[in-house]
Amino acid sequence: MVNYFFQQVKFQNFVLYSRFFLKNFIAALLLFTFVFSLFATVYSGKIYPNIYFTDVNLSGLRRSEVNDRVAARIRNFESSKLTFILGERKIEASAYDLGIEFDEMATANKILNYGKSVNLSRRMLVAVKSLFVNENFLPVYSVNFEKLSENLDRLISPYETRSRNASVVFVAGQPKIEREVSGMVVDRIKLVANLFEAIDSLSNDWLKADIVSEVPLVNSLGAQKAYEKAALLQKQQLALSFNSDKWSLGGQDLVSMLNFYPEGYEADYLAKIDLDRSPVIINFIKPKEFSDSRLEVVLNREKFDQFADTISESINRPTIDATLRFQGGKVVEFTPASDGQKLDIFALYKIISEQISSDSSGGDQYININLPVTISTARVLDEKINTLGIRSLVGRGISYFAGSIANRVSNIGLAASRINGTLVAPGETFSFNQIIGDVSAATGYKKAYVISQGRTVLDDGGGVCQVSTTLFRAALNSGLPIVARTAHAYRVGYYEQRGFKPGLDATVWSPAVDFQFRNDTEHYILVQAMVDLTAARLEVDFYGTVDGRRSEISDPVISNIQPPPPDKYQDDPTLPKGTVKQVDFAAPGATSVFKRKVFKDQQLIIDESFTSNFRPWQAIYLVGTGS
Repeated sequence: MVNYFFQQVKFQNFVLYSRFFLKNFIAALLLFTFVFSLFATVYSGKIYPNIYFTDVNLSGLRRSEVNDRVAARIRNFESSKLTFILGERKIEASAYDLGIEFDEMATANKILNYGKSVNLSRRMLVAVKSLFVNENFLPVYSVNFEKLSENLDRLISPYETRSRNASVVFVAGQPKIEREVSGMVVDRIKLVANLFEAIDSLSNDWLKADIVSEVPLVNSLGAQKAYEKAALLQKQQLALSFNSDKWSLGGQDLVSMLNFYPEGYEADYLAKIDLDRSPVIINFIKPKEFSDSRLEVVLNREKFDQFADTISESINRPTIDATLRFQGGKVVEFTPASDGQKLDIFALYKIISEQISSDSSGGDQYININLPVTISTARVLDEKINTLGIRSLVGRGISYFAGSIANRVSNIGLAASRINGTLVAPGETFSFNQIIGDVSAATGYKKAYVISQGRTVLDDGGGVCQVSTTLFRAALNSGLPIVARTAHAYRVGYYEQRGFKPGLDATVWSPAVDFQFRNDTEHYILVQAMVDLTAARLEVDFYGTVDGRRSEISDPVISNIQPPPPDKYQDDPTLPKGTVKQVDFAAPGATSVFKRKVFKDQQLIIDESFTSNFRPWQAIYLVGTGS
């Protein structure tokens, strides 16, 4: 009964206390709401109390006034100079000179937006805080760190004596250790930290710079191994190779590419200060405890790249994808697939750097290095190329026609264009006369000098034999069977230009004399003919599928040599009277024999000889009899 009584008393007290607390809480909340409403009314459109921008009190100011105060404070600082004290010297520079630009609008907006959050509870907390706690805003600015580092160094470095590391130099081509030198420099890390404190507070107080002793990172003892390495590298030769191409790098050329740095400081003496914003890169001050570093030998990247570029010019080539286009039953456009290749300069730099840093020892050494070359595989874009088997070059013929008259050159180009793009099917015999067709003025040929009945005369198509001769050479080199070939009656100087010996020619005269070869491969042969007027050069290429055949052609054996007859002069009414023009050159008679063997997978499939019986030929001059 007693316990029950006490329990009733406790419950009644709890109810009384709860009602009291609730009444006071509501009263306090109403009071706080009233005060905040009054605060918000008083400071509507104004800055809260205890708000400062650097040392300027902005409390109670309106937006326009804040903009004016902020702008005036920043502009006053920008118009004044920052003063650095170096011992007894004073150095001045503006904030702009040091790459610092202030943003007045961003600074003002940061202040004006303080406590203006859409969140009511957040605004109330900021308002209460502003009654008791000062809030100081810093200016908003950007820093051009490159300009800061460059100009700070320009201002200070004239008053410094920088230390110099022991290093390796070359005197009269021989390595030598250059001793270290101590210095006196400004403690730039501390100076930059003080500079940003002044900028944050827009303070024009003088900035004192401490002058400290700077000792080298590397002394003579630390440079000894680098000296030994340089002496060794001077005796070495790096033999660089790719396929059959070779380059050499060694001796003075190699050591001239070397740089010497204190261990771990290849990027020079630089330090990074974050200062809660983007990093500032400044010159590093070397304290005494760092004076026992070793000197490292490093390959200079810029000099190496210049050397590697000369190699790249010989190696690099673009990837060429194969293309094939038909028109009127002939191939009018063909590009053979060609894999691209590119020297990996970065990989080569790494290889040579590793070789330089290795601990190899000894006297004169030749070190072989295979050049790192990246191969990019060409693509065959046209399915017909795969179907026809036209994938790669199988043979090439070349001849030269320097000294030809204009009409002869024109006829060479026309005949070459007629055979260009011809497809020869597997088992098919190529007939030159059939492909060329009628050779006359009606088909576009011009008059050029030909041999007719023992006389040199102008006739349609002079020069066509230049094309049949070049085609003959291409068929020989491709290892294809020659079905019909006739040598010229006499040696023609055009076909012996650039060192070609007599006997590697083929004459044609439709319809009696033809040149023919057979395609005995399992794929098509594409004939491509190209005329280079600048070099006076004709080239005929055969494209198809390489089937393992190899053509071996012996040098022609020349015998039965007979002297040429006396020079011959012929009247020519087409030339002005008194004009003498040489149209043919003396050539001795001779017999030329060469052999050809064609192997396929080491098996001999063709073994033949070609004999040419050339009559002696006289020099022929045309004598003008015209008006």
